[in-house]
Amino acid sequence: MTSSEPCFIADRMLGRLARYLRLMGYDVSYPPSTSDAHLIAMARAEGRVLLTRDHGISLREGPRAGAPVVIEIRSSQILHQLRQLVQEGWVTRFLEPRCPVCNARLKAMEEWEARHLLPPYTLATQESFNFCRSCNCVLWEGSHWKDFRARIAHALNPR
Repeated sequence: MTSSEPCFIADRMLGRLARYLRLMGYDVSYPPSTSDAHLIAMARAEGRVLLTRDHGISLREGPRAGAPVVIEIRSSQILHQLRQLVQEGWVTRFLEPRCPVCNARLKAMEEWEARHLLPPYTLATQESFNFCRSCNCVLWEGSHWKDFRARIAHALNPR
């Protein structure tokens, strides 16, 4: 990821959005439930854009010196949330996917390395695998991934 891509921190109301953005390759911190003040402090300290559905945070933090950028996500529907981030210029494209569980970068994994970690059907039907060294998660691009990409492509370009 280039330095021009934003890093986000999502509040507890936006777990699904955090996972989607991670699969799209964006760096998204998703901390355990914490106070608004701590979440804001984390965003400021880490230089992250705060994603929230909490209107109160948006009102309190508004644009002022030292405050992190706060984006109030208006919809509860995931595709509308993504579309908002696209329309506002925060999300522009697919990057290399990150682990949807822990946000770590993924590493390509050879079939022989994945053999002991996956069921036979998956090994027989898939050709490429990614591995998360942080949480030991193996991912592959099955039919769910094609559907995900199509849904996201529509959100990125809704015409």
